[in-house]
Amino acid sequence: MSVVRFSPAWLTEDNSYRVAAWAEACCFPETADDLVAALRQSVGVRVVLLGHGCNVILSRNHYDSSLHFIATSRLEPALAVAGERLRAGAGARLRDVCRLAARCGLSGLERLWDIPGSVGGAAHMNAGAYGASFYDVVESVDVYAPGTGQRAVLSREQCRPAYRMTAFQGTDTVILGVGLKLTPADPAAVLAEMGRIGKLRRSRLPYDFPSAGSVFRRPDGGPPVGQIMEEAGLKGFRIGGAQISPRHAGIIVNAGGATGADILAVIEVMRRAAWQRYGVELVLEQVVV
Repeated sequence: MSVVRFSPAWLTEDNSYRVAAWAEACCFPETADDLVAALRQSVGVRVVLLGHGCNVILSRNHYDSSLHFIATSRLEPALAVAGERLRAGAGARLRDVCRLAARCGLSGLERLWDIPGSVGGAAHMNAGAYGASFYDVVESVDVYAPGTGQRAVLSREQCRPAYRMTAFQGTDTVILGVGLKLTPADPAAVLAEMGRIGKLRRSRLPYDFPSAGSVFRRPDGGPPVGQIMEEAGLKGFRIGGAQISPRHAGIIVNAGGATGADILAVIEVMRRAAWQRYGVELVLEQVVV
């Protein structure tokens, strides 16, 4: 059995907001076996799976050893293609999976191009953009259940995907890898569509400052979050280093030295604005630690 070590580390580069945070117990596994070993060594301790830290708000600047952080950014990508099927480990970057599919002439991931983060994160939250979702092409998901100590392979249906939702949320089940079923296509056409999506994203989203993308899920009974914030005059609104992006008002950016507390304070302002103007309660898409 693999043995891994937990040790103190800065997590500033392991969260996409680039919030400065120090944690006393961190682990950076390099293989799926190491990941399972880290989880087994953390039984009875609260575990935070950071993935690539792209949908996380670190609310404190210091975490003691009662919290075990496991970051999968160094996990082997474990990428493999066989015919129309592509396999990827949880630590693989979604961008790299999209590139590999394009090179192999496989279609289905184009609209997910340039979404930051890992395959594990995409499978956990059912990442998506421009009308497409990750589970549109998921065939199976490899998981580990710390409660039972068992590994399993789940079908797409067992994962119960919905808009930015899966059966994994609210559970301790850990994703180890995924199997995708894609469609053969002309590689040039796949690359061209990825290029179009990339230009579209960069024309609309703030790439000039660190962020974690959309803060809230799409509201029911109201317009998009960005539109609500613009109507409320909050575009560019700032508390400390956290700012509602002047480019896309549905996204908070770290405009310089933002803390988790700054980000959470801006979130509350956004929630109040949505409730006051439209009577909608915004649901946070990001995970607060």
